[in-house]
Amino acid sequence: MMTAKPCWTPHGFDDWRRYYPATPFVPAAEGRDWTGRFIDCWNRSSSRLPRNTVVVLVAGLYSEWLPRCHRDALHALRDAGYSVLRVPVRSSRGVVEQGRHIAATLNAFLSDGHRFVALTHSKGGIDTLAACVSDASLRTRCDGIALVQPPVGPASLVDDMLGWGATPPLDAMRWQDSVGRRLLRTRWVADGTRDISSRRDPRVAAMLASIPTDLHCVHAVSWSIERSSRFDAYHERLNARRPGCAHDGQFYLEHQVLTGVPQVCLPRLDHGQPVLGGLGFDAGRFWLALADLLHATSGDDSRRGAGASHQIDFETRYERG
Repeated sequence: MMTAKPCWTPHGFDDWRRYYPATPFVPAAEGRDWTGRFIDCWNRSSSRLPRNTVVVLVAGLYSEWLPRCHRDALHALRDAGYSVLRVPVRSSRGVVEQGRHIAATLNAFLSDGHRFVALTHSKGGIDTLAACVSDASLRTRCDGIALVQPPVGPASLVDDMLGWGATPPLDAMRWQDSVGRRLLRTRWVADGTRDISSRRDPRVAAMLASIPTDLHCVHAVSWSIERSSRFDAYHERLNARRPGCAHDGQFYLEHQVLTGVPQVCLPRLDHGQPVLGGLGFDAGRFWLALADLLHATSGDDSRRGAGASHQIDFETRYERG
């Protein structure tokens, strides 16, 4: 008789000490740890974000080749009554260029009366920050950005594959790295991949160090002990590279930390689960909870415009971008 996989829960982040005792992780300062607030929102199983707020979904690198990417989030948010805009991304674009594309897309498809929140994953979060940092008028209409597993620090796996890492790749991985090196240098992914590595555009680090104070943000970091899919899961390699150090199968825990930005700490969540689900993880409920958290922590409701009360059909207009 097969036993059902337990449902994912946001409780238990501190278990990382049991699995990864060598992790150089320092919790957010008092007042910046919003894990408890997120758990409250998760337990609601609904969102108090006003229904006239457009929810923007922005995925990360290589997501254009993942047919199921953000599918559960899209369905859950629409079922809850929200207009949802999925911004098409291209892995060929670095952060600055992708930011310009996101800003242009939002300005083209949102009318003057609509406000928005952005629910983002991985590099998509940094791309969205770039859009709002570079466009002050767009920033005034943004009621929050949730960045899940943002690649703040360098992706050691990318550095290793491209020969930029301080640690030589494991012998067993040399042929895979040789193949990966050729793939990551193709025009379809080169610039985007560069901007999660140690050789990223220097403007990215400068932006992350000076996020405008009028931009309402929260970021989520996570660790994982098992892969949920074949996407972005390199547990064995990261375990061998730095034994006892927590990671999400793609980025080490401390490399997801956005200093000075409120933080949500999540256990047993690998890098693919937020957009692909798996292992009992309810991705739709997760993104609804983040939308609720952005609303619950907003300190200036007076900025919210009346907007439109009906849903907008973006699907046929933006997917081809």
